[in-house]
Amino acid sequence: MSRVLAAVLILPLLLGCGKKPAEDDASIKKNLEEKGTIDLMDQVSKAPDYQPPVDGRLTEDQVEMYLAVRKRELRIREVALQNLKAKGEQAEQESRKVSPFEAMKAVGDLADVATADLRAAQELGHNPKELQWVKERVLEAQVLATTRALNQQVARSRESLLANLEEQKRAAASAEERAEIDRRIAELKSSADSSETDPAGEHNSRLLARYEDELASLKAEEERIARKMETNPGDER
Repeated sequence: MSRVLAAVLILPLLLGCGKKPAEDDASIKKNLEEKGTIDLMDQVSKAPDYQPPVDGRLTEDQVEMYLAVRKRELRIREVALQNLKAKGEQAEQESRKVSPFEAMKAVGDLADVATADLRAAQELGHNPKELQWVKERVLEAQVLATTRALNQQVARSRESLLANLEEQKRAAASAEERAEIDRRIAELKSSADSSETDPAGEHNSRLLARYEDELASLKAEEERIARKMETNPGDER
């Protein structure tokens, strides 16, 4: 019982759920400077293990967690990228070589970018190990949705081609020609997608479809940050 109580007491400290995350860029930058990647990864490693559901299905709460963390992650990533870009531009303007210390700081900024999702999960009080599992299921569901859309396009093209072959068969002048067309029709029908469906993947894909607008908004924000990092300071509006 004492071990259980200790785990309950320490969990908020490990996940950071007792602290409201910084909202402005200056506060985010300060947090990045105060807690480096090494400290972050040390705390993440101490987070409780996550036991995923046997059926592999996402819940609404997990999707909501994913969206919140992704939104927070993008804010952290943008600040980390701004830090990295500003240091590179300063060194370029001063026409000088980057010192070993500055190079190490740049590596730290890159690490901040790479671990923005883990930092966001911790700041919002979510288990980063559960987040990783959720991210993998989301990616699988998105790939499944894309594959399904492509399969539907292929199926429509196949149906159109089959209809055309049936028309050619009716107009065929000989039994040999009709037999050849029958062979091509059989090949087309046998090439139809007969892959087994994944119940968990189908469930997750349908669940994510309900958050299509939120996911599209996150993608647009990610693209905005990428474009912003590519522009020169004088070009930004």
